[in-house]
Amino acid sequence: MNLKKKILPLLAVVVLALAACSKAGSESSVGSDANAGEELSDELVVFNWSEYMPQEILNGFEEEFGVDVIYSTFSSNQEMLAKVSAGTVAYDIVVPSDFFVNQLQEKDLLQEINFENIPNYKNIADEWKGLPFDPDEKYSVPYMFGYDGIAYNKEKIKEPPTSWEDLWNPKYKGHVITMEEPKENFNMVLQYLGYDHNDPTEEQLKEGAEKLKELVPNLLAFKSTPEAEFVSEEAWIGYAYSGAAAVAWKENKNVGFVLPEEGGIRWTDTMVIPKNAEHKYTAEVFMNYLLRPEVSKKLSEAYPYGNPNKAAVEILDDKIKKSPGLIMPNEKVEKAGWGKPLAPDKNQLMNRYFQKAKVN
Repeated sequence: MNLKKKILPLLAVVVLALAACSKAGSESSVGSDANAGEELSDELVVFNWSEYMPQEILNGFEEEFGVDVIYSTFSSNQEMLAKVSAGTVAYDIVVPSDFFVNQLQEKDLLQEINFENIPNYKNIADEWKGLPFDPDEKYSVPYMFGYDGIAYNKEKIKEPPTSWEDLWNPKYKGHVITMEEPKENFNMVLQYLGYDHNDPTEEQLKEGAEKLKELVPNLLAFKSTPEAEFVSEEAWIGYAYSGAAAVAWKENKNVGFVLPEEGGIRWTDTMVIPKNAEHKYTAEVFMNYLLRPEVSKKLSEAYPYGNPNKAAVEILDDKIKKSPGLIMPNEKVEKAGWGKPLAPDKNQLMNRYFQKAKVN
């Protein structure tokens, strides 16, 4: 028999065997983050807050799983809600803040998460599970948490601020920052006036708007991401997220953060999967990947907000743990309130008052 005829079939068997080994190796590389019975998609569409996800994490996921991450950002919960409601883009993962999970779910815009695909959920600390906006743990996975309070420059303001009232101090005129979102500003002014920031009357909203109007001449800007202004020291004091203060602190150690005596606000951002997501399983694999301690640690190193991943916090560098607002006294945290969306009629009124206050 021709030797060539003997060799060719043998080579074919070898090639097929090598291909099978290669495929097995590829599936093995996916490891515990993907089940053999389900397939990863070619892409994943993520919608997150701006300045909230290091590219290193996205690159790592793409390289390990062979999935292209299409990543876009929003600057407010209202913007996120409007775009998810429109359904123009089929996002696979969205990162709303706490009670906006309720709003998405009430609009039937979310689907339940299969936690069997997220075994690393065990790394989430118990105090960040079963929260009021998702008590049965069906629709959300904690991402990061933090506080609304007062960021300040320790060189410009020698004594730490104690009250929201400090933002109105005329000595700080032109160096004060406040948030961009109407609800957050009204959380602040209503707390300052001693009212329930989640259930104000129309008269209280009107009074809050007048108080906000008095703040406008003191302002440098309405900005929810004031890190650059605090680093450059254009901003001396402001109503800000604890994480924004921490990011600025990485470049300027004069930046501090406190919760005011009126309480401040506590919050958590979460990962959810919209109803029209086209790559649900891949979204769950990404969530599981992000909850690996070594990956979640990179998230805290880049953006030192509070991290609900207890396994990641355990391996964080002590320098990061000293970031302003990362670890707050228990008595301060207990006094901080949760922010909730207003009823639709009051929300419209608040938005109208806010726009008028900004231009006066």
